[in-house]
Amino acid sequence: MTEDVLLKHSTRSFVSALAFTTAALFLTASSGAAQSLAEPRTWTVTPFLNTSIGISDPAPGNSLGLGVAVGYDWTTNLGFEGEFGHLLDVAGDSAEVDWSVTTFSANVIYHFDVLRVTPYATFGLGFERSNYALKASDPVALSLVYDPSATEVAFNFGGGVKYSIAQRVIARADLRRFHALDIAPNFWRLYGGLTFVLNR
Repeated sequence: MTEDVLLKHSTRSFVSALAFTTAALFLTASSGAAQSLAEPRTWTVTPFLNTSIGISDPAPGNSLGLGVAVGYDWTTNLGFEGEFGHLLDVAGDSAEVDWSVTTFSANVIYHFDVLRVTPYATFGLGFERSNYALKASDPVALSLVYDPSATEVAFNFGGGVKYSIAQRVIARADLRRFHALDIAPNFWRLYGGLTFVLNR
C-alpha cells in the first residue's frame, strides 16, 4: 500500500472512531441530567496545539501547528467563535522550502446536551493563507519555480468534545476539515486545547 492510501485509511478510521464515540455518548446520556457545559452570555478563550492530517496537493506533508480561539456562548446550545490557526511547515524536512498555512475563520458552534461531556458540531467561513518561501539565492531559479502562495476564501466543518476539569477550565478536542476554494491545500485538522471561561 502506498503512503497516500495508508494516510487515507488512517483518516477514515479516525473519523469513524470519533463518530462512534459521539454516538455512544448520545446513547448513554440521561435526558434528565444531561446539560451542556456552555452557559449563556459567556466569553471563552482557547489556546490549542494541532496537527494536519491528509493534507492535499500541492503540499508535500503534514505539519504541527498552534492557534487560539475566542468564543461567545449565546445560549447553552448555540455559540460563536473567531479562530486563528497556523501550521508551521507543510514542506516537512525540506531544507530548501518553508511553507506555512494560516487560517482565520468565524465559526458557529452547536453544543449537544449530553451527560458528563459536551459534544459539539461546528461550521465556519474565513480565509486561508498559504505562504511558500524558497530558500535560494539565484533570482532566475526563483522565477522558474511554481509558487503556490495564495490567500483564499475557505470553509471548515467538523466537531469535537468538551470536558470540565475545573470551575473555569475545560479540556477540548476537535477535528475539522478545512477546504480552500482554489490552490491552497485542503486538510483535516486535529487539535487539543484548554478553554478558559472568562466571566462565569
